[in-house]
Amino acid sequence: MKTIALLGQPNSGKSTLYNALTGGHQRVGNWPGKTVEKAEGDFFYKEQLFRIADLPGSYGLTANSEEEVVTRDFIERGNADLVCLIVDASQLERSLFMLADFAGIQCPAMLVLNMMDVAKENGKTVNVSKIEQALGIPVLGFTASDPEEYPKFYETLERAVESPKILSAEGIRKLSENAENSPVKHLEELLQGYQFGIRENFWIASKLLENDPLVSAEVRSAVDPDRLVEMERILKDESSAGGLITGEAKYRWISEILQGSVTEKKSSVSLSRFDKMATHRIQGKILAFGIMLVTLIACMALAMPGMFVGFGLMSVSGPVLHSVCESLGIWPVIESFVKGVLIGGVGLTLCMTSFVFAIVFMFALVENIGYMARFSYVFDSWLSRLGLHGKAIMPLFSGLACTAGAACGTRVLDTRGQRLFAMVLLWGIPCGAKLGVVLFLASAFFGSMSMLFALIYVSLIFASFYLSSKLFGGKLMPVEDRVGMIMELPPYHKPQWKALFKMVGRNTWSVFKKALVIIVCASFLFWALSYSSDGNVENTILYSIGNAIEPVTKLFGMRWQLFVSYLGGVFSKEASLGIMSTIFGSTDTAFSLIARDEAGSNLAEVLSSAISKPEALAFVFASMFNVPCVLAMGSTYREANSLKWLLAIMGYYFAISLGLAFVAYHIGLLIF
Repeated sequence: MKTIALLGQPNSGKSTLYNALTGGHQRVGNWPGKTVEKAEGDFFYKEQLFRIADLPGSYGLTANSEEEVVTRDFIERGNADLVCLIVDASQLERSLFMLADFAGIQCPAMLVLNMMDVAKENGKTVNVSKIEQALGIPVLGFTASDPEEYPKFYETLERAVESPKILSAEGIRKLSENAENSPVKHLEELLQGYQFGIRENFWIASKLLENDPLVSAEVRSAVDPDRLVEMERILKDESSAGGLITGEAKYRWISEILQGSVTEKKSSVSLSRFDKMATHRIQGKILAFGIMLVTLIACMALAMPGMFVGFGLMSVSGPVLHSVCESLGIWPVIESFVKGVLIGGVGLTLCMTSFVFAIVFMFALVENIGYMARFSYVFDSWLSRLGLHGKAIMPLFSGLACTAGAACGTRVLDTRGQRLFAMVLLWGIPCGAKLGVVLFLASAFFGSMSMLFALIYVSLIFASFYLSSKLFGGKLMPVEDRVGMIMELPPYHKPQWKALFKMVGRNTWSVFKKALVIIVCASFLFWALSYSSDGNVENTILYSIGNAIEPVTKLFGMRWQLFVSYLGGVFSKEASLGIMSTIFGSTDTAFSLIARDEAGSNLAEVLSSAISKPEALAFVFASMFNVPCVLAMGSTYREANSLKWLLAIMGYYFAISLGLAFVAYHIGLLIF
């Protein structure tokens, strides 16, 4: 078996190639000890088994982010028989920096110039054979989205495996050493006699000048004290210009490689009229809000069929199940279990994962087209005040549709601290279900004043952002470690539908399987607590627990019935309405996590007559910042890879919601 590592920058088409090669033979998880996703797959070619490792996308090999550490560690350890570098052929000057950063690592390599079709559309002609001659490694001009191109890929891969070639760093070394006040040669001399695996001493010297923390620590532990003192003196000398020398040498080397190999019809590159508007500090935000609003509406439309099936599953199957159980003489408790736990759990899972599917698909489509980078850019100035990059706007905005799907979107952020902080903020953004429940309750209790609650809700969300930045921002994103965002504007191109549907299908199926286990377990717990053989609420375990804790819950303005409804909202936001309808409507139906149909048209009238205004005020404010559904909690745990952080975020939002309920209740007692 040969192991091939796919190495490339974001938006280079790496995932498209990976999906096309491996098909269904894929395994997705996390790298050991990391939250970074690990994707591996297999394929056969001429009876030879190849294993593909899809390394996290990064712009270089300097260990600045967790993704770059994982990528570099995999290559440095010699885990790959061949590194397949994938670059965007339409933007070679920029995308070849990864190749230049790789030079100096003694591992066989091949170069894939992807998106040759986009380069041609942009008026560029690329001489592939000339680039191959200059580099000394196999080079392929390729379009990963075109199935007819793959025979060429397999031929080049076979050539690269049978006659492995190492990418020489000699050209970059000469340019670095010839620079004014260059310390590169001196550092290489001090490193003589020491071995650093498959990395040349020049590569190590370059990373020392670029202040790479891992290489610096490795050199300090390996080099004798006298040489180390001299090295530190060189690195502290400001006149040496540090990483500027190696960076400039890499770009000059790229220019020399491309000179005469790439010709363009256009003499200059300028922003199109659309991009001038899309990146404008005011017009860009207006356009972004418009596009994202359309995207969210499309998400709702895509999710509707799944939600219709999920919510209709119990009502359609209920009569059939009852008829079958009655004819077979099956105990009512079994019928209740099958309906409330199994059918209800599957139905709720379908509802929630339909939202996840819609969000993943629509936002992947927007990114595939090339607009997402513009969207991130225009909001960078706002989010930087919280310590985040503009890239965080995508998961935060998608939280308006579904918190679970949005939690998966935090993967676009650079560091673990940024991802965790984005998830903290995300929990404060109401999904469509939560917003609907809050506004319904506000209108049921307070009529025309409900719009005032909407304005207060928006104000509280921004206040929670400020509070979260004060409590979590400094710990997760220290001020001294914050850097500005550098983001490319990738060219617009047609969606790669086949790869897009594969990625969305794989992610949705993975979420569905995990969500089903979580939701069925939650449904069983709630069913066991709320079941009674005669359908009387007062004969349930939940009633006994509720009465026992009512002296405490009344401090927050909630009788046990309201508090149980509040807890039901943890499992699904609609469940709080179903539970309230069951309790206050005096029906003989057991509690249900998917009881949307039980919140009848007269629920508003029933609630307004059974609940006092101060209690209603407390419940509405508690619902605003109640923790999201179980699927969102599961997604957060998966992305954070930490039970401690999940519990911390849960505790934080329980404190906010109950704190708001306490304040609102006591203000309500004074007003009403």
